[in-house]
Amino acid sequence: MAGRRGYAWSSLAICVAIVLAALLLHGVFGDIGLLYTVLLIPIGLAVFIVAHDVLHRRNVAADERRQLARERDHVRRTVDFIADPDLTEQERLAVVDAFVPRSRREPADSLHDRYVLVPELAAPARALLERARRAVMSVYTSQAMRLRLLDGLANEVLLPRQIWEIAVLLRTQTRLWQEQERAMSGVVTPELRAVLAPQQEALHRSAAAVEARVTRLERYAHRVAEADAALRARDALARNDAYRALLAHTDDTDGLAALEAQGEALEETLARTVRQAVEAGHTLTT
Repeated sequence: MAGRRGYAWSSLAICVAIVLAALLLHGVFGDIGLLYTVLLIPIGLAVFIVAHDVLHRRNVAADERRQLARERDHVRRTVDFIADPDLTEQERLAVVDAFVPRSRREPADSLHDRYVLVPELAAPARALLERARRAVMSVYTSQAMRLRLLDGLANEVLLPRQIWEIAVLLRTQTRLWQEQERAMSGVVTPELRAVLAPQQEALHRSAAAVEARVTRLERYAHRVAEADAALRARDALARNDAYRALLAHTDDTDGLAALEAQGEALEETLARTVRQAVEAGHTLTT
């Protein structure tokens, strides 16, 4: 609508300019000015057509960029996938564009193994990945994280890497379990069992290792939650003056002594809890 109004105003401006030019040329050159006016008309029309085309192309390009941005945002909100944290921004957009209905551009072959579609994982694998993501999200949303009390490397670099590596392992396990199911779909002979048994053992060992990784992430998240609890306790401690005043009015000297002791113990607990959370983050790298 705004574009059409712009074109209408442009057309009106050109027509007015031609009329004014005709009057001016007629006044200066007389009748020969009309000839100049006739020559100006195609020039003005050419300028108008070029300007119209440039504005139209710009508006179309802007509309396409806005539409693509909306579709990319929709993909990010509705398509559940884990991307390699080492992807560049351009590579991430190439992955997202593969799910935009209007484009459906397949990412380059080099990108196919650098993202994991969560719905394609087996149900147990999805559940395990969800546990890991929940643990990481609880760390990201913690008060200790907001106050920058935790190891920045563990939270900003290592945790996304952990989620990515877990997702890749779960994808590989899902594919290999599907391969095992296909192998077992017909008659199963002793020879076939002899071949598949060590493969299945390898899969079980890998699954146990991934489970251990997720458990370590959950342990770290629990340490961070304990640090948050200590921080909340410290905030509550700041309100002790109000309770001291209340006890002072009731002449409760024993209660006052208990509050003071609680404050000293809490400061020690807070320092120890935050230190343990940081140490738990460090163990993720080993």
